[in-house]
Amino acid sequence: MVPVDRVFAREFSAARQTADVRILVTPSGACCRRLFIVGALTERLGSGDLVHARVADPTGVFLVTADWHNPDALDTLRCIDPPAFVAVTGRPVFSGSGDGVCATLDAEAVRVADRGARDTWVLATAAATLDRLEALRDGGDESASILEMVRAAVETVLETPSPVGITPRTLPEVMLDALQRMGGGSRGIGVDDAVAAGVRSGLTAGEARAAIEELLADGNCYQPVDGTIKLI
Repeated sequence: MVPVDRVFAREFSAARQTADVRILVTPSGACCRRLFIVGALTERLGSGDLVHARVADPTGVFLVTADWHNPDALDTLRCIDPPAFVAVTGRPVFSGSGDGVCATLDAEAVRVADRGARDTWVLATAAATLDRLEALRDGGDESASILEMVRAAVETVLETPSPVGITPRTLPEVMLDALQRMGGGSRGIGVDDAVAAGVRSGLTAGEARAAIEELLADGNCYQPVDGTIKLI
């Protein structure tokens, strides 16, 4: 499993490609093959087999793409209407050359998040960035700029998130709760609408479809006609 790194959007935008085209190197010294980000989905464009999105953190904006290579991420992103907090895992991709080079994040996994998850990510990313700067031991202007970026990002956290005891729920339980919030499907719920409801509840599109299949198999709902489900 390729490890996942955390960097802020401003540092990601300033990163450059190495001789190994699969690795992105940031100003604080992160060598990233995969990234995990949490931020606000502010824009989503495209349809079909390619969707572009903008995900903002306190320092800037990540440009995110999802395509047919990762169909679950693509289907999930299609179901999320901005504005919404999202968590994205993906691989950095470069386009352009010279001063026009642009780094984007090719999404492997997407799911809905919340402000608490975003704040937790900001604190974890700030700590990781400071650790990298300490390892570099570089007191130059660039390090000072990164420190200011970290300080400003941490100041956006409303309060320090604290661990809360949460009883884990199975995917069918999450899906059933989402369907019940839609009114129970007295007139029937389109499968695509049900999947979108599951995504809004924090599932991926693939997880939502699998949960619907389990609910059908267990007799919690049925299909009066193809493409429609109703709760029992």
